[in-house]
Amino acid sequence: MEIKDIMAVYKILIFIFIVTLTFNGCFDSGTNDDEEIPTDSTEVVSGLLEPKNGITLNYIHVLFEWEQIPDASYYTIQFSQEPTFTTPIVSIQDSSLLYLETSNIEWERLYYWRVRGYNSSGPVGDWKGPSSFTIGSPMSDISVKTFAEDQVMEGKTVFSSFFNYYSAVIDFNGREIWNSGDENLVYYNYSKSGNIFGSVYQSDLENNLPGKEFSFIKGKIWEEPNDDFLHHDLIKLPNGNYLGIVEKTSIGSIPIGSWTNLFQDIGYIADGLTPEFTWVGDKLIEWDKDTKEVVWSWDVFDHFNMADYDQFGGTWYGAYQSLKYDWTHVNAVIFDEDESAIYISTRHLSRITKINYPSGEIIWNMGHQMPSGDVDMGTDIGFSFQHSLQKLENGNILTFDNGNLAQEFRGTDEPVSRAIEITIDDNSAELIWSYELPADLFGFASGNVQKLKNGNVLVTTVGGGGTSIEVNIDGEVVWDVSYNLSLPSGAVYRAHRIQNLYPSLFYIIIDNLQEVDGSPAIYFEGDNPTISLRILNEGKTLNDFNYEIIDDLNWFNQEIGQTQIFPNGEITLTFTGSVTGEEDVDTIIFSVVPKNHQENGKSVSFRIYKI
Repeated sequence: MEIKDIMAVYKILIFIFIVTLTFNGCFDSGTNDDEEIPTDSTEVVSGLLEPKNGITLNYIHVLFEWEQIPDASYYTIQFSQEPTFTTPIVSIQDSSLLYLETSNIEWERLYYWRVRGYNSSGPVGDWKGPSSFTIGSPMSDISVKTFAEDQVMEGKTVFSSFFNYYSAVIDFNGREIWNSGDENLVYYNYSKSGNIFGSVYQSDLENNLPGKEFSFIKGKIWEEPNDDFLHHDLIKLPNGNYLGIVEKTSIGSIPIGSWTNLFQDIGYIADGLTPEFTWVGDKLIEWDKDTKEVVWSWDVFDHFNMADYDQFGGTWYGAYQSLKYDWTHVNAVIFDEDESAIYISTRHLSRITKINYPSGEIIWNMGHQMPSGDVDMGTDIGFSFQHSLQKLENGNILTFDNGNLAQEFRGTDEPVSRAIEITIDDNSAELIWSYELPADLFGFASGNVQKLKNGNVLVTTVGGGGTSIEVNIDGEVVWDVSYNLSLPSGAVYRAHRIQNLYPSLFYIIIDNLQEVDGSPAIYFEGDNPTISLRILNEGKTLNDFNYEIIDDLNWFNQEIGQTQIFPNGEITLTFTGSVTGEEDVDTIIFSVVPKNHQENGKSVSFRIYKI
């Protein structure tokens, strides 16, 4: 099947790749022959919430979660490769209802786990479990070199391969800790809240790379309507809507150039005037988060001049091959909430554009000057065919200068790729920092750069079979990872340093919880029952939570509210109700939903008894 040229990869800079995809979509668990692998099961193991019984996981940083056990003040959690737990791999005590294991779980293994409650008098009841889960197979082939460990920014690195159609996360040592399994996911970027965006190859669709938002653990959260061919980027706006880049076509002329005779030989007039050829441009589309209706758009054909086109990079020879001209090839979009502005990178015009939102007015164009004269600044910086954008806190712009046209624009002997930081003051732009990649890491397509919190820069290139290097402000390489991708030419799309796989970690404790007739419950006296519940945030970021309490008898009037909890913090919520009627047993449901991670909402249910 012919795949649309989403990444516009030019093998020799003169033609568009047309790739025949053979992807078997299989997910081999790779387990040992002597292990009995549980099939997917609907059985729920009492009290054990995550991981679910019988599931196969595509990650090895595993969160264990269990229900609160009445009368228990702490817990012992064990996991083992033996259902008898004769020699458990881990046996620890924890006073919470969560345990995140990051060291002792391996790929292609079967594990069992169980939990038991304790208080000062000893065990509370029997073990809960066991439950079992399987870890699938790794997908990457990583090699890492560390040159200055104390200078490397902490966190994990997520990357994607856009012709092998997978994404993965690795740790500092290059150990794969998560992959996209059978999702065929090409990672694009991540949100401030920790979710990821990308496209998923689906061969049965005309627009076969629909854009989606994902949670590393929970999977798909949102998907664009797939009415157009989305490519390269998808972001979430502060208003909750989604913004992406889609293809848009129009008819234009074939300009006169060294390619003219090729088009004339196959029947085109190719006189630079006659509108006779398909030009492929781009359109920014904002979708309503709920209805998926288009609520805003911005079209390059309305704002860019078709007198501007690439003259040096071989794109018109690519048009001869594909019979359509890849005119603009917008490959990155970011949104700045403070300025209410959108920034886009237009590869084939070697241009970065700032757009007012929502008016759509172009504030400035930066980059290579073309016949229209529409470029306002930065003409001397010399970047070409650039990828990715990052707006820094100081207002500077960071991008990956692929440098395909460095010889023409900068007078270099060979094409040179760079990470560059640009400062902008009114209508002037100045290059204030750059890092030039060595010749063997030249990246003719894709790639990106990311400024890290410690001041280092993570640079990703297709060079060297797909590579990311972390460099400090002095241009010294402190960390180097090779992705060892071969199809084609190291086709890594992007890579970013992130905190972890679990941006939202919290649990709920019901104070004074007891067991009554085998179910969780609390007692109260009088006609005004009081319930005390605690929300504990074990995540690494400040989180906003929405909560709601409802009950069968309406003693608590369905109270709702919001709260904010700091990392490793907690808040106690107290609810006082009023007994109505003759009944003396009510059922309570308390629900908590993180504002930025609704997929991680939790509920607890219990009864309250009037004494």
